[in-house]
Amino acid sequence: MKWKFIVIVFLIFASFFCHYSNKHKIIVYGRSLNGSQELLQAEKVINLDLVTTNNKLSSMDRIQQLASENLSMFYPTNNDNVHNIKFNNKKETFRLIDYIVPSAEALTR
Repeated sequence: MKWKFIVIVFLIFASFFCHYSNKHKIIVYGRSLNGSQELLQAEKVINLDLVTTNNKLSSMDRIQQLASENLSMFYPTNNDNVHNIKFNNKKETFRLIDYIVPSAEALTR
């Protein structure tokens, strides 16, 4: 009888210990998950800012501005002398300014 009582008391204490231990781990992991989600949101905002800055810096207007200021190049406003050339039906194209205008320099895409 005494052994049965000791075993039952031990099982009750073990179940309480396991219950509260697991509950504590769940709370700790939940807090860790919330911190990770906040960090992920912050990284997404930083990524969006970097993508926006990259898009501004790599825009065609900025490239044309830098080419005209630093390299004395220009982008033709009249496309009569500009020809698009395709190779083997690929999507790769480039522009070529006609040989009539020898001083013109083309900005390619």
